[in-house]
Amino acid sequence: MNALEMKQEFLTLYDKVTNQAAPGYTNSEISIFLNKAQLQFVKNRYNFKGNAYNEGFEETEKRRKDLAELTRNAELTGGTTNSSSQTGVSPNGEFFDLPDDLLYALREEVLTTSSTACYDALRIRVKPITHDEYAIEVNNPFAKPDKSVVWRLDISRDLTQGANNEKKRHELIAGTGMTVNKYYLRYLRVPTIINVDTNVSSEINDEVHGEIIDYAVRIATGITDPQAYPIKIKEQQGSE
Repeated sequence: MNALEMKQEFLTLYDKVTNQAAPGYTNSEISIFLNKAQLQFVKNRYNFKGNAYNEGFEETEKRRKDLAELTRNAELTGGTTNSSSQTGVSPNGEFFDLPDDLLYALREEVLTTSSTACYDALRIRVKPITHDEYAIEVNNPFAKPDKSVVWRLDISRDLTQGANNEKKRHELIAGTGMTVNKYYLRYLRVPTIINVDTNVSSEINDEVHGEIIDYAVRIATGITDPQAYPIKIKEQQGSE
C-alpha cells in the first residue's frame, strides 16, 4: 500500500468513526498522524508490554515478519576512526558513534585485541548494564568485564559533531588488557518518514499497513475528540 492509498483508507475510516462530523485534515497533517502511528507500531512490536499478548519482538513468526524490513547490521571499528571524542570515557572504555538511523539494538558482539595471545582476536558478547550496576560491580573481580563479556553503557550524544549532527553513542568497556577492535551491531532502524504529498510509502511489511492506519485514526480521533482519547489509546494498546 503506497502513501496515497494509506491516506484514502485513513480518510474512509476516520469519517466512519467520526460520522463525518469532524474537521478535515491536510496531507501534511495526515502524514504526521501516519508517522506517529508507524513509530508507535514499531515500539509496541519491540516492547512486549505494549501489545495485547505480551509478545516480544521475535516471539512469534508474525512479530519476526512485522519489523523484518527495519533490521540492519553495522560493523564499527574502534579508535578515532569511529568516535574522535573520548572525553570522559571510563577506564578501559571507549565511545562508539552509532548509526544515525538506530532505534533499538538487537544483538551486539565485539572483536577484541590483547597482548595476551589467548585473549587476542576473541569475538565475545556485549552486556548492556546501567550506570548503577557499573558503580557496584566495577571493582568486583568476579563480575567485571573479562574474556567472555564486554559491558555497554548508554551515553549522551556527542555534541561536538554540531547542532545538526549530534551522534548517538555507546560506551564499551572491555576487560583488563583488552581493547575493542570491532563492534558488531544488529539493530532496528528508524522507519522511513511517510509523506503523502510526495507519495513516500512506509517501508514496513505491507501486511501491517492496515494496523498502522488504525493507529493513525485513533490518534486523529483523540485530537478531535479529547474525551475519547483515553479510550482510543486503550484500544490501540490492546490491538494486535
